[in-house]
Amino acid sequence: MRIAGGEFRGRILKTPKAASLRPTQDRVREALFSMIAQEVAGADFLDLFAGTGAVGLEALSRGAGRVTFVESDRRHLGVLRENARTLGVEGRSSVVAADVYRWIAAHSGPGYAIAFADPPYALGEEKGYASVLDTLASRNVVLPNGLFIAEMTAGQRAEDAPGWALVRDRTYGKTRLCVWRRLTTATRSGRA
Repeated sequence: MRIAGGEFRGRILKTPKAASLRPTQDRVREALFSMIAQEVAGADFLDLFAGTGAVGLEALSRGAGRVTFVESDRRHLGVLRENARTLGVEGRSSVVAADVYRWIAAHSGPGYAIAFADPPYALGEEKGYASVLDTLASRNVVLPNGLFIAEMTAGQRAEDAPGWALVRDRTYGKTRLCVWRRLTTATRSGRA
């Protein structure tokens, strides 16, 4: 797996041999960053279910200000930390060893301009995204006007959630990317 664009373009990332890991494919990552290119520069980026860190590291390569990686699997955490060290981005990133759902429910720190989630597909289908979007807004994990991107199976439905607008919904083979924007109070009341 390689970084597709930006400062670290072409750099190879380490991946564990764990069967439980399904890294975001290169072409899906390229499509993702093509969709959000105007929003990445200087942004605080949150990579949930980070795995190897490929998406967050791609964000740093493309100019994100800081990235927080949240991952619970210890095998993946070691690889993620090694990838960040290899690219020399430890000063621009932090790694949190935690269950993602618990972490966002307890979040009390500064919010993020962009959050990306790539849970195991079965877990994403089981939990859905409506309650996740609600928690991201109520805990101010994603700032008003910020983006939440979910990678899911092509067959999973993009859910509606109050205070969020689905702005992109694209399918790439068996993978679907949905991008929601958190609405501001003025937008919700009809005033732009």
